[in-house]
Formats: sequence, C-alpha cells, structure tokens
Amino acid sequence: MLDSIYPNKIEQYILRNPVHREVQATMPQSEHDANTKQLLIHDQGINHTEGGWPRDVHPYNEDHVARHRRRVQHEDGYVHTIKSVQPKVKHYIDQNNAIDMYESYFADIPPQPPVEKYGVQIANAFYNPHRRPVSSVVWTTDQPSRFAASYCQKIVGNKSGLPNDIFVWDTHRQTSPIIQMFPEYPCWQLTCSNFEPEVLIAGLENGTVHLFDTRSGREAISKSSIYNSHHDPVSALLFTHSRTNTEFFSGSLDGQCLWWDKRNLSAPIDQLLMSVRFPAGDSPNLSNAEGVSCLEFDRGLPTKFLCGTESGLVINVNRMGRSHSEILTSYWEAHTGPVRAIQRSTCTLRMFITCGDWTVSIWSEEVRTAPIIVSKPYRYQVTDVAWAPLRYSSYMAVCEGGYFYYWDLLRNTSQAVTTHRVSNNGLIKLTPHSKGKMVATSDNQGTIFLLNLAENMTLPEELDKQLFIQLYNRETRREHILDSRLKEIHLKQRDEEKTEIKSIGAVEEEDVEQNTEEEYFRIVKEELEKIE
Repeated sequence: MLDSIYPNKIEQYILRNPVHREVQATMPQSEHDANTKQLLIHDQGINHTEGGWPRDVHPYNEDHVARHRRRVQHEDGYVHTIKSVQPKVKHYIDQNNAIDMYESYFADIPPQPPVEKYGVQIANAFYNPHRRPVSSVVWTTDQPSRFAASYCQKIVGNKSGLPNDIFVWDTHRQTSPIIQMFPEYPCWQLTCSNFEPEVLIAGLENGTVHLFDTRSGREAISKSSIYNSHHDPVSALLFTHSRTNTEFFSGSLDGQCLWWDKRNLSAPIDQLLMSVRFPAGDSPNLSNAEGVSCLEFDRGLPTKFLCGTESGLVINVNRMGRSHSEILTSYWEAHTGPVRAIQRSTCTLRMFITCGDWTVSIWSEEVRTAPIIVSKPYRYQVTDVAWAPLRYSSYMAVCEGGYFYYWDLLRNTSQAVTTHRVSNNGLIKLTPHSKGKMVATSDNQGTIFLLNLAENMTLPEELDKQLFIQLYNRETRREHILDSRLKEIHLKQRDEEKTEIKSIGAVEEEDVEQNTEEEYFRIVKEELEKIE
C-alpha cells in the first residue's frame, strides 16, 4: 500500500426534501408504424336467366319451345348459321375437354379440426351426507335457479334406517340445502308445477303421492290414501294440461296410470291400465298390465302421452278414445330391458327419443317397425337421456361408467361430438335447465354435478330447425322404403313356399294314382289266374 487517505468527517451537505427524480425500471420498448400494401376485394355475382326468346314463346313451356324450334329449323338460313358457328363451338368444346372438371385437387390435404369448440365444465357439486343414490332431480322456475332432489335406494322394502330426504338446492350454494322436506316413505319421483314453483309433488315407495309447499314447512300439506293409490312404488310423475293447472298423473310398476287433482288427493279422478298384450278372450286387468317405468307429456298434444314400460315397450296413448283399444292406439318394441327415459323432440312432436339397455334410439310416430336413428352400443348401460332444450339437433346422455355424452345429429350421427368424465361412479339422472346453459346430473353416491355447457352447445343456429326437419323426413322416408321392401321379400318367400307345397302335393297325388293303378292291375291279374 502506497498511501491511505482518510475521509473528512465534517458534514458539508444538507438533506433535500422533496426529491424529484425519474428512474427507468422497465425494459425499453419502441413502437414503429408500417404501411402495407392494400388488397382490394369485392364480390361479384352472376344472375343467369334464359333469354333470346320471342315474346310469344314462354321459355318454361315445353310445347312453345318445341314448336318454335321446329319453325326455326325449317328456315333456309338455319343450316348456314350452324356452319358459321361450328368452328367457335368446337374450339370451346376442345378447351373444356382439356380440363378435368371432376379432379380432386386437394385430396391429399389432411382434414382440419372443426372451428367449433364443445366444452363441458363442472361448475359445482352438491353432496349428500348419507351417500345414497339420487332418485329424481327436477328444476324449479324460481329466480335465481333452484332444483329439488330426492334420495333413496330404488329397492322395494329396503329398510336402511336413514331419513327420507328431499332437498332444495340453490345453484350458488353447495354447502347445505336451503330447504329440507321429509316424506313418510322413500321418494322415488318428484315433479314441480310450472305455475307454482313452491309446490312439489312426490311419488313415494308405498304408491301414494304427497304434496309439499316450501312456504309451509318440512311436512306434506296433503296426502293421498293408500287404499286409493298405486299398489307398487310410483315410477313416473308429471303435470298434465288442464284449465286450472292443478292436475297431474302418475305411473307405477303395478301397471296403471292415475290422474289426480292437487286440490283433492283423497281419490284419483281417472284411471288407465297399461294392458296391450293379452289374449283375445281376456279383459285388461292388473295381471296382464305392463309396469310403467317412465312417462312423457307435451302441452302441444294435450290429449296424448307416451308411456315407457318395464318390458321395453313404448305405448302411444290417446285419452280421447272411447274403448281401451282406441286409447292405447299402438306400441313400439323399443328395448330389451326397461325403458329408462323417453322425451319428445322440441323440433317436431312426431319424433321422440328413448334410452334403455346399451343404446339410444330416436323414433318416428309414422314408423312402427324400427327406429329411424340408433346409436352404437355404449360400453356401459345408458341410464338417462334428454334433448337439448334450445338446440334442436342435439341430445345428451349419461351412462353407468360416469360419462356425459353430448350429440349433435347435424354434425355427426355415428359418435358424440364431446364426451366428459364427470364422476368415478355411475351417473343415473340427467336434467337440463330450460334455458339450456346448465345441466344437473347425479351419480349413485348422492352427488349432484352442475355442468356448464359452451355457447355453441346451448344456442341454436339459424337453419338448425329446418335442417333437422329435413333429416327427420329423410330418415322416415328411408325406413318406409326399407319396410315396404322387407314386406315384399316376405311376401315373395311366402309365395315360393306355397308353390313348393303345391308342387309336392301334385307329386304325391301322381304317386298315389300310379300306385293305385298298379294295385288294380295286380288284383285283376290274380283273379284271371284263379279263373284259368
């Protein structure tokens, strides 16, 4: 070290207050403007109309056109005109033949993914502390949106000791239900009035129906008598069309439908046995009735409804009929097991969808033999299905594998446009909201999942209804053609069998005549020998 200079400790400075100082603490950035070449684009169309005809010749009248052509062809200058135009026409024909109009120029380009994005998001989950399956889910018309759910094991005579719960949930509050109700027996079905969202109808395991009012407490305000109700659990429950909007009807596994008025549940106002397959000498009764598994009613058809049965039938019912055969007009053999769900299309009331076993089928009331559209068999059993409320060509399905499927028949009829794994347990119920944005689905452990759908899965496009009606008419026509062709084949086979039987009978008659003749001559010969 050569030297060391110590600091001067005399304070020769003062503090500056305030201090104005600018500091650049971010990355430096710059902005540049550039002018690109403008590309001018304009649309131009061509309106081609057939012209050049005289005023007295209508170009769309074949007789006028043919008469005018014959008159022109017989003129003297016609041949010279054709010869003068021939070189130019030949040039255009050769030029056209040099181009392959039907060549696929872009066949090697790989297909691009669709621009539409189908998204399903789990917005909320509502848990049941007792972990029992959800037997029914129904939306109310309250604002904000609410839904009611009942929980029970759908096993007759099951005594688990747990309380019989009916919860009303708020979609924004998943911690606890806002309303709890306790029926006397396990609740198998629920329905809500569109005109009174506070009123809930519950179908119980013992066959009775209870009326609840969320404004009156947890207990039922009205009950039906067990002696005038169903003999088995109530499996279907719907409000029907009436002037007072107080009537509803119920279906049960005992094979009958009962109509009720909520103002007086002491006895049903009407009864109908679901008997369609019974011997000619018998009359409809409970022993030959089909157990009801689901019901479908639409206000567009106030006197008709559809009934799904435990044996896989879908029965078309018209209450205006006078006799039993006129009321139960027809039925379809839909599935090998019970029909789990049935619903009419919002696009056309002549079409309805069903689910059962491992398939989903779309039917037309005009075709009795087979469905017009059938899905491929699912890996797991399909437990519920529903049309999209606003998008006419779409429907949703859930299965026991815990998957949610969304189909759009205008986009693809062979596979679902999107599939989402909602739960590790089997999904058993599916109920979309009337506005189509939210879907409530539940599993067999008592959890209700609230799904939010993407906008293009909710709202319809401009031509969806028209295109879907065209699809329905085309598939219905195809089934009619196949049905008539099948009848022709069966009739031809029957005629061939009759011809074979007649030919065999003729051969047998010839053999009998020949044997008889031989026997006759043998006897005559023996008699002559005896005489000699």
